[in-house]
Amino acid sequence: MAIKQKKNGKHLVDIRDEYGTRIQRTFKSKSDAKTFEGDIYRKKYEILLVKNKLRESRYPTDRALEDFISTKNELRPTSIKKYSYFVKQLGIFFNALGITYIDEFTPDHATLFYNELVKEKPDPTGNTKRMLKPKPKTTNFFIQTAKSFFTQEVIKNHIKKNPFLHIKSLRVEKPKPEYYTIDELKNFFSQEMHDAYRNAFMGLLLTGMRFGELANLTWEDVDFEKRFLYVRSKENFKTKTQNSERAIPMIDDLQKLLLVIYDNKKSSKYPFCSPLGKQLKGRRMLETCKQVAVKAGVNTRAFLHKFRHTYATFLIQRGIPIESIKELLGHWSVVQTEAYAHNNSDHLLPQASRLNKLLSQ
Repeated sequence: MAIKQKKNGKHLVDIRDEYGTRIQRTFKSKSDAKTFEGDIYRKKYEILLVKNKLRESRYPTDRALEDFISTKNELRPTSIKKYSYFVKQLGIFFNALGITYIDEFTPDHATLFYNELVKEKPDPTGNTKRMLKPKPKTTNFFIQTAKSFFTQEVIKNHIKKNPFLHIKSLRVEKPKPEYYTIDELKNFFSQEMHDAYRNAFMGLLLTGMRFGELANLTWEDVDFEKRFLYVRSKENFKTKTQNSERAIPMIDDLQKLLLVIYDNKKSSKYPFCSPLGKQLKGRRMLETCKQVAVKAGVNTRAFLHKFRHTYATFLIQRGIPIESIKELLGHWSVVQTEAYAHNNSDHLLPQASRLNKLLSQ
């Protein structure tokens, strides 16, 4: 008998697990002890079925999650952090439902997971008592990642069908990319600020780089002879995607800026650096950007990525082919770049006007 009642009324489970290891566990109630004992017997029975080729081998959920996160090791730290959070939350969900093997997860479980994703939750900061609705973009990341996770399990033949097939992503209304107007830029750069930050803001505007790309640009990436800047992955920096690795033309204004910086070097490594010659920090740059924007009377939102939006929008407005802009921005598809096309509708009126007096001809 694997269950024995002790003198104190508690119940001792004395049993060997599926690997032959002796386990002794004490429970207050006999029902809990029986549940634990039953789980051990079930696992041993499943192994026996597999050994006798009466059932295919089953894959544990914890190993599946470990396998999945290991495929993300080459991503940027911020991306790894996002995927690690997903793995943690899905693991908690598995444990809460008592799901031990990946083939135990059903479409009904996927629906439960989805319902948890879209459910309103208390303010995580604790500053308010409001119930907050999850952002569709965040929900969609979880849905798409869950689908990817289970697709891997299908490919590995651990399950027959993806249980998330019936779950659809939420519709996300994509706003037009915000950009600075010419007047806003003139007012912004006419304000007093440290030259290091002025150079960095101008660098963002004239290259269309993401902040991380600019902050990790080194003098080795600057080719004055060929007049190119090279965005590439390094030991401590990964570009957003493979397409993000690119060559950015050094236009005249950018060349003049870089030559001035070169002649007055504050850093032997970084062209765009902090006032102390150190690598730029996003938080400090954003704070400075907002402060300068307020002084400049910029009434729209001020943020670093807006310089990239501005670069792309001005290229669109000046008739540069969208395929060329895609290459300059390092987008993986023109679908991404086409978002900026909505910022250039001025040419549409004269073209549409050709339909005037259509029925009177």
